[in-house]
Amino acid sequence: MNSLSPMNNLSQKFLLLMLCNLLLCVVSSGCDSLEPIAASKSKNVSDRDPKGLTARQDTISAEELHRLTDPSYGKKKELRFLRAPKLRSLEFPLALGMNAIWGATGKDHLGRVYLGVSAWDGGDDPSASLWRYDPGVDSFELLGDINQTLSDLGIRKMNPFPETQIKIHSKIVQASDGKMYFSSQDEHQEKADGSSNAQFGGRMFALDPILKKWECIYAAPEGLIALAARGHYVVAQGYFGHVLYQYDVDSKSIKSKKLGTVNGHVSRNIFMDRRMHVYGIRVRQAAQGEQDGVYNVDEQIVRVSLVELDTQLEEIHDWPLEDYVITGTTSANGITGFCELVDGSIVFVAESGALWIIRLQGDRSELNRLGWIGTDGPCFCGGLFSPYGERFVSGLTIKKGEKFYRWNVFDIEKQQSFSLKLDADSQKLLQRQNLLAYGSETIDHESRAYVVGRRQLNDGKAPYVLQLSWE
Repeated sequence: MNSLSPMNNLSQKFLLLMLCNLLLCVVSSGCDSLEPIAASKSKNVSDRDPKGLTARQDTISAEELHRLTDPSYGKKKELRFLRAPKLRSLEFPLALGMNAIWGATGKDHLGRVYLGVSAWDGGDDPSASLWRYDPGVDSFELLGDINQTLSDLGIRKMNPFPETQIKIHSKIVQASDGKMYFSSQDEHQEKADGSSNAQFGGRMFALDPILKKWECIYAAPEGLIALAARGHYVVAQGYFGHVLYQYDVDSKSIKSKKLGTVNGHVSRNIFMDRRMHVYGIRVRQAAQGEQDGVYNVDEQIVRVSLVELDTQLEEIHDWPLEDYVITGTTSANGITGFCELVDGSIVFVAESGALWIIRLQGDRSELNRLGWIGTDGPCFCGGLFSPYGERFVSGLTIKKGEKFYRWNVFDIEKQQSFSLKLDADSQKLLQRQNLLAYGSETIDHESRAYVVGRRQLNDGKAPYVLQLSWE
């Protein structure tokens, strides 16, 4: 081995010093710069894959599937998620009648993203459709539309006119049998005050992601607006009345439980924890003397609560909710977003921007108020993401009367919200006319999130898909 000259030693020491300084800068800045433009102390104190997901043996091993479905998968350079994401508009194929993607997203164990597209002005036969986006090849694939699928299955209702299912509003979630589950709804003759369900109600579907084969699991009299799945249980929520329909993929059995609401009120989301317990909203007449979670709606005094049900749909908890936007019509949104953390906790946001967390401690759960997702109190947040699932949740927010969205991050540990400045190109994508933004939990295997919604297109409305990256 040749000895180093004094000059070489000096050069190496200089390079080593420079490298140490560089590393120190990277560590102290969290890999990327943190640029909050506003912050305030809170005034108030996932489409993670299901645990136990069973792989199709012809596509992926059980060991690989376990790795991919572990909530900690993809946790890398986690502090980079404290930087505002870069938004990219995906070239989504458009066709007659496509109107919006109402937060209907999900992913399978291969990281492919599923999208439920709603239709309205689709001629005489408006139909929702299911799509799949493959991030690896940056392409979309149509998996079928509901009306035609019902005809192909020979189960389409024909009286008083051919059945239409115009919306896929639910999340699209993979259960333990490997199939993707989602639900749909009709809106013909539906009354916003809850006095009449839609003509054809709603349906629960399963899709084999390999064979692309559809099954209709159940037809409900209510529109099925929300769905959650974990292990071998799939639960869809019907309105009006917040009726929960639980499907067991092993026994192929269905059972139901009505939580109850008043008039036409409906929450857009339900969710499940790792124990396969389901959580939904109940609205009932308030009892005399009740104060927590109590509101005045259409001259009624009502109580709003979050209900936890076990795998037998037996009630475990009924927690009152403060700062909840409640109306007697379908104009309210209820729970607008949620995401799961690595430890199994679930954070959710109501239409008001109020943030809550369900914490699991063994077999017990507790509900706590976190604060506001907005930096200065109430705002609308149509979805939540936690890219590495520990301390921070984030989402697009907009205040009443404002025209543009912000990217807000909430620090659970400090109970503090701050807003991050988006780059000029990303801001431009959020300044489209009549833009509505939704999306919860759906994060692909490269830690990219997906926001969907509706935008103005010429004289009508059209769906759009934004991909968010923190690279």
